Amino acid sequence: MDFKLLFEQQGVSRALIVDDGVDASPFVSDLGNVDDEWSVFWADLVADDKKLLNTLYPEYKDVDAEELIQDQAFVSLMFEHREAFAGDALSKVFETFLSNRLQVRKFIETTSGKLGGMGLEVNEVGRDFVDAANDADLIVVDLFLGSEQAEDDKKRSIRGLKDLLRNRPSNPPMVLLTSAHNDLRSLRHEFRDETGLLASGFRTIRKSEIEEDGRLEQLVFELAEHRGDALKLWAFLMSWESGISKALQRAQSEVRKLDLEDLSHVMQMLSSEGVPLGGYMVDIMDGVLAHELEADEGVIDAAIALNTLEATSFPPNSITGNKNTLEVVRKTLFVHDMRRKLDPTEGFPVSLGDILAISPDVDGLDARNGTIFEGEERRVFLVLTPICDLVRDPPKAKRVLLLAGVFHDHSALSFKTVANGEHTPVLDLNADRRGIVKWDLKHIETIDHAALSELLSDDGPCFVAARLKEHTAIALQQKLLSDLGRVGELKTMPSMFPVRCVVHFTNTHGELALLPTNLDGILVGDKSSRLAFDAEHRFDFMKEVRRAIGEVYNTSEAKLRTTLEPRALDALFTRGVEYKTDSKPKVCKVPSDGGEVEIGKIIFNVSVQDAFADRSQHQGAGLIFALSEEPINVNA
Repeated sequence: MDFKLLFEQQGVSRALIVDDGVDASPFVSDLGNVDDEWSVFWADLVADDKKLLNTLYPEYKDVDAEELIQDQAFVSLMFEHREAFAGDALSKVFETFLSNRLQVRKFIETTSGKLGGMGLEVNEVGRDFVDAANDADLIVVDLFLGSEQAEDDKKRSIRGLKDLLRNRPSNPPMVLLTSAHNDLRSLRHEFRDETGLLASGFRTIRKSEIEEDGRLEQLVFELAEHRGDALKLWAFLMSWESGISKALQRAQSEVRKLDLEDLSHVMQMLSSEGVPLGGYMVDIMDGVLAHELEADEGVIDAAIALNTLEATSFPPNSITGNKNTLEVVRKTLFVHDMRRKLDPTEGFPVSLGDILAISPDVDGLDARNGTIFEGEERRVFLVLTPICDLVRDPPKAKRVLLLAGVFHDHSALSFKTVANGEHTPVLDLNADRRGIVKWDLKHIETIDHAALSELLSDDGPCFVAARLKEHTAIALQQKLLSDLGRVGELKTMPSMFPVRCVVHFTNTHGELALLPTNLDGILVGDKSSRLAFDAEHRFDFMKEVRRAIGEVYNTSEAKLRTTLEPRALDALFTRGVEYKTDSKPKVCKVPSDGGEVEIGKIIFNVSVQDAFADRSQHQGAGLIFALSEEPINVNA
């Protein structure tokens, strides 16, 4: 890895190691329960000790001993002058702390040596690190800044990083989060969310892993390689945060010029349409705010900069199971449920864009029979009648036009089924049931007011699951009515499906054997699917494949060796491999000098025993990546 050239290109030169072990003296909380040791210290004080104590801390005679040992100033003085007191009682107080600090020093010196070897200027600092970090390009910070590894120690590091990011709104540092804590990898999600860092701007590494050859170097390389793009995304998000605040102020200034006289004219205009004033004014305010946000130069400039992202160069997946881009997708497609409280009270009980479904609590053939939902499939319907025809009493429309769709539970296999047709990539029927809807442009229904009201009554089986935003509903309406004059719509983000992977290989006895580490990964569904694993597991995977080569079946050995080549690992843990989602075994291919080479097989939502019932089927297969989907937490 050419760190010198990369660091020059990205403007990276300074690193800072942040650890409580650097502090000159311990915090009271670092000492743990040493009450007995303090008691021995007080009991063993000789005349010279008392004289020294009086010089260092004259107030000691007027303060209770229990209070003194909780006084940070007193503890710091005692630590600084511990060797000046007779006997070894005071040394016993700090014995465990000093032993722990020796271990921390080994970690700091190893880390400093490796970072210095990459060409970085390395400094170190303790818990009070914000000012020292203002000019650091890379920060290696302990998750728990305190010996107790307690919640307050974690909050201290998170709070410090948040303060630092406020000081450096346009140039956040790269962050390597480290700890000896066993749950470091699971805690990275909380750290990302609490600090506000981008996942592409930080990595995690356990302290024991820093000694491993190449592990720290690989993580630093990943951070530096994509730093330019990460800063562009960071700048866009920061500009949006600042821009929306300024846009809100400008929008408020405009909207506040409206008064009762204006609203009276609006009400008179709306009276013939049957549209409530409240809903209309919310739409007006939304439009003004969006206009003002689009007028913010900082937002536009930062958005222009996003056009220069290297879209074909994927950074490694660093937080997989916590990804929930579907929530962003959902919020771009649907209005909030609260908005529907502003609906007219007269006319049809639905509006343009409403999606009707059978309640999951009562869904079944009995609930569907005799209704428009009749059939084996879990059917939903989209209201496509213009809203102006649905309001007033009586409404202009005699019947509501409905477009039929089929609801599929949300999964990568379901996405493959619907992705080539007209579909809505995410719909929540309730907190536990998320799905994908495939619309059937050849299947339309109409329903009158009485029948629809009965379905939606308190005793009826039907409910309004969600309401598509107007531009999305109209786009589907236009696709239904004509291929001409289509209304453009915002292309939805790719759907991402968290997966877990168990990796098998065939040993010398012809039996299936497991690699110890289970991989987390992401299936990205778009025109073609891409599978990539969490870069956090890269080094463990490499070590385990090396060990497996010594006991692999001979016809699979070449494939395992190919897997360890840099381009193969880059494909698995960074760029991803093309994968057509299917329950049948698929070939896993990675780039090579000759084009692509097979390293194994991929199976999905099926056991390896069922997929390879015959030994001969897996003996030369190489690595077998057995994927399974993780459950989706709709409320995450």
